[in-house]
Amino acid sequence: MMENREIKSPFTGGPVKEMFQVETMSFRGEEYLVHGWYFICEDTGRKFSTGEQDNATLNDLYAQYRVKHNIPFPDEIASIRKRYGLNQSQIGKLLGFGVNQWAKYENGQVPSESNGRLIGALRRKSVALSLVQDLRSIYEEDEYMKILNAIQASPDQDIMPDQDSILYRGTSRSIENGFGEFHHQKVEEMVKFFATKGIGVTKLNKKMFYADFLHFKHYGISISGLRYQAIHYGPVPVHYATVYDNIPGLERHVQVEGENERITYESTTEPNLSVFSPHEIASLETVEKLLGNLSTREIVELSHKETAWQEHYEQMDIIPYSEAYQLNI
Repeated sequence: MMENREIKSPFTGGPVKEMFQVETMSFRGEEYLVHGWYFICEDTGRKFSTGEQDNATLNDLYAQYRVKHNIPFPDEIASIRKRYGLNQSQIGKLLGFGVNQWAKYENGQVPSESNGRLIGALRRKSVALSLVQDLRSIYEEDEYMKILNAIQASPDQDIMPDQDSILYRGTSRSIENGFGEFHHQKVEEMVKFFATKGIGVTKLNKKMFYADFLHFKHYGISISGLRYQAIHYGPVPVHYATVYDNIPGLERHVQVEGENERITYESTTEPNLSVFSPHEIASLETVEKLLGNLSTREIVELSHKETAWQEHYEQMDIIPYSEAYQLNI
């Protein structure tokens, strides 16, 4: 439990404490262990939560349901449609959804298990072609040919781009990657955000960790979709050297100091913040504000106080994002 100086009690206007909890929640007849956090008014002992906290809890619940039933996430649903060059109305009609149903799924509504499987099957180009050919009678000829040609012109497979394969090798969407999207541009610009003026690799690792985990705490999803591992010097992105060395416009400098090497990275271009949502930008800026002036030793010491590191470093485990709810910043 830790004091939060920014939030004030709605009951007394006084100080509050942040509390972490794991609770059982039901969704569509199934029970899930959901991680969440709330506040306690120090003066009255009464509990309360913000809309942000409630949304993060629901995002955790829905993400677990999607993973269990192999239902695509909103960004994946949008990607399927864009791959075939169709608009929301066209693809919704193809699957027999209501006029606005596909748009709702892209905006976060969780499909039913049957609709989710249907959308997932559409990843295969052969399924999309068979479906539109079987349903030819529901279209005017011009519309039918337009949709058929668009699907035929699409890539044969929904293949992860090479850069994504390098950055996310062996990763699946789960609590281990904060249910995050595989989006190499976000990783690249996130690193550049912290490396604009040059930064040592140890500090960069910690800022990446805190930005992703802080964002997960508030919104139930990571920014980068990267996994993090607990090592001696604190939390680091899995295969972090490979991640950083494959980012265009990021220079790696090595300085030999006795028997040790000091590795720093510096971005040759300004970060393109347009790839981030306003909430993601706010999380990045918060971490830079809180940690920007800390020395390497101080930021390592801070990371060693985290339960996320203490519970996992002895076995060098992957750190589940559920540890985000107990962050010390």
